Amino acid sequence: MEHFYGLDHPGTDDGGLRQIVTASADGMIVVDGDGCVRFLNPAAGAILGRQAHDLLGQAFGYPMLGGERAELDLIHPDGTSLVAEMRVVDTDWAGAPAHLVSLRDITEHRRAHQALRDAEAFNWAILNALSVHLAVLDARGTIIAVNDAWREFARTNGDPDLRWTGVGVNYFAVCQHAADEVDSEASVVLQGMRAVLDGHLPSFELEYPCHSPEEERWFVLRVVPLRGQRGGLVVSHTNVTAQRRTASVAAEATMLRERLQLLEREREAVERMASPTPPLPAQSLQQRLPQLFARAVAEYARRLEQALVGRHGSSDPSDEGDLHGLGEQLGEQMATPRDLVAIHLAAMRAVSIGAPPTRQQAYMGEGRLMLLELMGHLAAYYRARAYGRGGEANDNDVVVT
Repeated sequence: MEHFYGLDHPGTDDGGLRQIVTASADGMIVVDGDGCVRFLNPAAGAILGRQAHDLLGQAFGYPMLGGERAELDLIHPDGTSLVAEMRVVDTDWAGAPAHLVSLRDITEHRRAHQALRDAEAFNWAILNALSVHLAVLDARGTIIAVNDAWREFARTNGDPDLRWTGVGVNYFAVCQHAADEVDSEASVVLQGMRAVLDGHLPSFELEYPCHSPEEERWFVLRVVPLRGQRGGLVVSHTNVTAQRRTASVAAEATMLRERLQLLEREREAVERMASPTPPLPAQSLQQRLPQLFARAVAEYARRLEQALVGRHGSSDPSDEGDLHGLGEQLGEQMATPRDLVAIHLAAMRAVSIGAPPTRQQAYMGEGRLMLLELMGHLAAYYRARAYGRGGEANDNDVVVT
C-alpha cells in the first residue's frame, strides 16, 4: 500500500525514508514556489482533517514564513478543532525551490498550559484576597513573592519603596541587621526561620509588639516550610491586637463571629473570582465525585487537626506529611480552585462544631495557610502536566503556598 501522497515525486527508492515519513506523527507537506501542495504524509492529512487527493495540487492556504514557528487554529469539516504548530524550511522538490512544512498537534499542550495559567492566576487572587501579610522566601532567605496586604502594610509603616521588605530583598539579612541593633526579637525570629528551613522545627511562631503613634498593635509571626524541590519559607504576620484586648469569653465569642463573617465574605469574593474555564469540568467536584469529595474533606480536616497538634510540639513527626498527595489526587480528577475552597470550608465547618472559640480561631489561621499550600500543589500538578512530566515539578518551578 502506497503511503506517500505526492505529485511529481522525485522517484527516490529509499524504503527506510519512506517508512520514517509514513510513521511520523508530525505532518510533512511540500509546497512549491507557487504555493501549491506537491507532497504530504498521512499525518498531515489527519492534522488538517482533509483527504490527500483533496489537498494535492491545491493552494496550501496558510502563510509561510521560513525559519519561523507559528500556531494554527484548525477547524475540521466535521466541526472538531485542534491547534497545530507549524514550522517552515526551504528545500528543493523535483529540482525546483520549495518549502517543507512540518505540522505538530499541540492541542493537549495548549489546554494544559491554559489550565496552568488559570490555576496560577487563581492562586495569586487567593493570596491577594487575604488580610494576613504573606511573603514567600527562597532557601537563601530572599523574598520571591509578597501579597498586596504585605505591600500595603510596608508602605504605610516606614518602607514606602519596599526597600527592606520587597521582592528581591534578603529577609534573613534584614533580621540580622535588626539583631545587630540589639533587637533580641529579631535574633529569635532569625533563629526560628533557620530552624524551620533546616527541618528542625515543623513551624515557628512569635507574638510581638508593633506599635504605631496612634495605637498599640500586636502581631503573630508564623513561619512554615515552602513545599517543593527548591525549598524555602512562607512567612505570615497576623494582626492580633483585637484578640489581646478581648478579656471575656462573651467578647471573644463576638470577635469570633466577626471573623467568621469576614471568612464568609472572603469565600464569596473568592467564588466570584473563581469561574471554571475549559477544559476544566463545568460541574463541581462535589457534584461529579461526591465520595471523593467527602474523602478529601475528611483528609483535609485530619491534617488540620494534625497541624494544630504539631504546632504545640506533641505530634509524631512520622505521621505528619504534607498535602502534596492530596493535591495530585485532586488534579488527576481535574479539580478546580473553587473545589479546593469548597473542601476547605466543609472541613472548617466540620472541625469547628462544638470547639471552643480559641480553638476555632486557631483552625481559621491554620486553615488559610493549608488552603494556600493545597492551591500551590494543584498549580504544581498542572504545571508538571503542561510540560509532560507527570506529577513532579521541575527544579525551576516555584510553588507558592
